[in-house]
Amino acid sequence: MPPSIQVTRSAHRTFGSLIRLTLDSDTRLDFTAEEAATVSRALTAVREARSAEREIYMSPIASDHDFSGTVLADGVQVTVGGRGVDLGWDDVDRLTRDLITPPLE
Repeated sequence: MPPSIQVTRSAHRTFGSLIRLTLDSDTRLDFTAEEAATVSRALTAVREARSAEREIYMSPIASDHDFSGTVLADGVQVTVGGRGVDLGWDDVDRLTRDLITPPLE
């Protein structure tokens, strides 16, 4: 992933294991495993042109921020908490994999 976006595992006292998406080292969004898998499938669908959607949106239950992915000609702009990062298709592919199986910290 580009340095401005990371995916890791985290824990929540109520929701248990979460998938944490961090932008710019300080803007965090926590997905449940099911939410992360849903976003991963949606990103894969637009990447493979199996979906005509231009916007992917998720309001995760365990997070204070929303996830928004705007489909661009050459990738997706991911926005969390008002901060955005443009991902090329190779970075989108990595993000889809990391959302399902986050790297160990």
